[in-house]
Amino acid sequence: MLDSFDINLYALVLPSLMAGLHLDQTTSGSIQSMMLLSAACGGIVFGVLADRWGRTRALMLSVLIYSIFTAACGFAGSALQLAVFRILLGLGMGGEWASGAALVSETWPDRHRGKALGFMQSSWAIGFIFAAAVNWFVQDVARLDWRAVFSSACCRRC
Repeated sequence: MLDSFDINLYALVLPSLMAGLHLDQTTSGSIQSMMLLSAACGGIVFGVLADRWGRTRALMLSVLIYSIFTAACGFAGSALQLAVFRILLGLGMGGEWASGAALVSETWPDRHRGKALGFMQSSWAIGFIFAAAVNWFVQDVARLDWRAVFSSACCRRC
């Protein structure tokens, strides 16, 4: 759900973000692609860390990184800063998914693991709904800009 929330939140704020930072479509799409590539790397890195430090510690660190750099996106003043924050956010996101999936599969009895992981995967739609609701409330109701959307997204994780 957290992954879907963030990925879809970026897409939902993209028009105002592009206007605010004067980004073209290629740059804004490239930033999201770099985030997704770093999420893949984060899954590998935090998978190794989880084996060394334990799943819970790796998960806590990845969520901390994920949260800090989600909020940092709201402070980006250029495409380069946004790209760096999104890449670091992606590392945390990948680690959160890898450690979280391992913890879910380890804590459920064998006969229910498939259902538990299926439920975890099906929460993608819930993440999109939350992203749409947060974006609507922050930008349309509260009349705040895209920066406030990223700040509120960070608070939701903490």
